[in-house]
Amino acid sequence: MKFAEQPPSKHWAALKFRGEKFAEVWFKPEGEPRGVTFRIPQQSFQIPGMAEQLTIANLLRAVAIVPDEVESWRHGDAAPSGMHGALPPPPQHVSHLEIHVRLKQPSAGVARIENGESEISSAKWQDLENRWKAILGLEAGVETWRISMESLLVEMESLWKKPLTIEEKTYAPRADVAQWNKAKNRVHNALPKMKEFIHRSVWAIGSPERKRLEELYNDHIQPHIPFPQIDEVLKQLEELRKDRQVLSAHGKTVYQECRGIATELQGTLRTLQTNTANAQKKKGATGSKGRHF
Repeated sequence: MKFAEQPPSKHWAALKFRGEKFAEVWFKPEGEPRGVTFRIPQQSFQIPGMAEQLTIANLLRAVAIVPDEVESWRHGDAAPSGMHGALPPPPQHVSHLEIHVRLKQPSAGVARIENGESEISSAKWQDLENRWKAILGLEAGVETWRISMESLLVEMESLWKKPLTIEEKTYAPRADVAQWNKAKNRVHNALPKMKEFIHRSVWAIGSPERKRLEELYNDHIQPHIPFPQIDEVLKQLEELRKDRQVLSAHGKTVYQECRGIATELQGTLRTLQTNTANAQKKKGATGSKGRHF
């Protein structure tokens, strides 16, 4: 987003390095439409290797402002001219080092270009947000299938390991026993599919690429803080959205298939149990009749 299109801040936005906040930024403080304020907490200067990186040039780079756009900058009463030297830490009794940056007024030609692109840029921010929210919605569906799958997996493993009793083997017609064995083989083949989906759904949420995009959304997209390679991120979000669509559809297919197999196995087991009960009842009735005569 061009600086001219950046709305005035309503709260401090975090700047992060390797997932750790090191500074905050406020765009266009009241009465300073060309101003940017950074504040760096005292503890950031204590992070190993961080103090050397705390320069005006790096702070500007973090919010997509090039040094040539800067008219002046200062911290406290000091107004240095260089931008690449390490900033001094604040005094021990001061919690933050505040840096105030004033940008140059854009030329008339640049201003017209910025104004002409403002609508497109706003739409692009909206597109970024919509794609991330679509990903979250799909991931919620994947999580639902995962939870259902884990419950069904326990049920199917229990059925698969269940042996037939001696009575069920004795009184069951061969066709019913054959159907039972066939259904158990289907369970045996289905279990790896279920475990594979559960593994994929867990890995997907914790993948490094997904975590990086989540941080980018929280740190830049949601608060509308500019960052480089927006078009590339749009592409990555779209790829992630399609991946989640495929994963969700796969989870639905596997669950429905395995639910059907479990239902078939349960039905076959009930048939075996019913046949056993009927045969035992019939045998008992025959025995009673013989004793009567």
